[in-house]
Amino acid sequence: MTLRILEKQPTEQEPFLVDNYPYGYTLKTKIRYWVETTRNGQRFVSQTLNPKTNIWNNPKKSTYSQIILIGLNEQEHITYTNLSLYSLKEALEFRDRYLNYLSDYQKTELKNIIKMSEVFDKVEYKIKARRYRHKITGEITECINLMELNNYEEVDDNDQPLDREKADQEQKEINRKINQTAVLNASKETSITSAIKTFKRAR
Repeated sequence: MTLRILEKQPTEQEPFLVDNYPYGYTLKTKIRYWVETTRNGQRFVSQTLNPKTNIWNNPKKSTYSQIILIGLNEQEHITYTNLSLYSLKEALEFRDRYLNYLSDYQKTELKNIIKMSEVFDKVEYKIKARRYRHKITGEITECINLMELNNYEEVDDNDQPLDREKADQEQKEINRKINQTAVLNASKETSITSAIKTFKRAR
């Protein structure tokens, strides 16, 4: 999809207004668009004018993204593109394509996203099936009937009894250190306060 970004991004105070917008089956009305920015991120907002009462209806808001840019598609209809903390490749492509359209707030957010993504992009995640040993026969399996759960004990890759609570805590600590490293990496580009806010918006 080709998107022509608006030079001036609309706000609630100065929205992008469109006339002759379809309303119901036969009526036409006005609709306005803008980007809403809160501590949780940004949302694309649209709001129609009720032609029968001349009162603005309740606004419709998208889900939160960390960065939103409004533009026009090939049919000259309003739409938007967005970015959140997801992948380094996606963040770099977004920067190369839209950097000149970003506000200072969005540029800072983008810097944080890229620096955090540099860390997350190097993390390798593995999904492993849990392993169980029958308490009597010693049989090792990854699939058991829940009704027979008491007959098995969970074991690690070396077939040793596994302390699940301890293993979960160790994994949480690993995740905490990864997240901490990502935030610190971003803070080198902006600030620790800014990096923490970006991280919280991404969760």
